[in-house]
Amino acid sequence: MYLLIAIGLALAYAILKPLSDGLLDTSKWVAKLFAPADADSHGSSATRLLLLGQAALMDGWLSNVPFITTILFFLSIIFGFVHNWWWGGILVFFVSVNLGVLAKLVWTRPVSHYLHFLHHKMVNRAADYKAKNDLERSNACELYCSHLQRMIVLYQGSGLRPPTPKQLNAIPYGDLYAWLNRGTSERRLT
Repeated sequence: MYLLIAIGLALAYAILKPLSDGLLDTSKWVAKLFAPADADSHGSSATRLLLLGQAALMDGWLSNVPFITTILFFLSIIFGFVHNWWWGGILVFFVSVNLGVLAKLVWTRPVSHYLHFLHHKMVNRAADYKAKNDLERSNACELYCSHLQRMIVLYQGSGLRPPTPKQLNAIPYGDLYAWLNRGTSERRLT
C-alpha cells in the first residue's frame, strides 16, 4: 500500500516538474533581463537584485508550484522508506528522479508559455495594488507588465525553452535579445 502511494506521489512530482522548473528558470531569466546592464560588476548586490526580482515575479500561487513539487518528491521517498526500510526508499528515489528528468525533457514548454503565467499574475497584482491605492507598487507592476508583454511578443513562436541555470550564466544582464540570438544560432547549427 505504501509503495503504491509512493509511486503515485512520484508520478504527481513528475507531472509538476516541467511547470515548476519552467517557472523557476523563466523567472530567474526575466529577473536578470530586468536588471541593469552593469549589475554584473556589483557582485553580491547583483545576486540580491536577481533574488528580489525573481521573488517579485513569483509572488503568490506561482511560488507554491516549486514548493509543492519538492514536497511531493520527498514525500514519495519517505513513503518508499515506510514500505521497506532500505530498498523501497532507494527505488522510489531513482524512479522519481528518472520520471522527473524524462518529464522535463518531454513536456517542458516554450519560454513564452511561462511568460504568460508571469504576465497574468503581474496584471492581477497591479489591479490589486491599484484597488488599494498603492500607486508606487501599482506603477512598478505595470512597468513589469509592459516589459513582459514585450518579451512575450518577441519570444512567441520562437520555440525556445527557458534557459537552464548554466545557460543563464552566459546571458548578460539586461540583454533582451541574447537568448533569442543564441537559440536561433544553435538551431541553425543542428
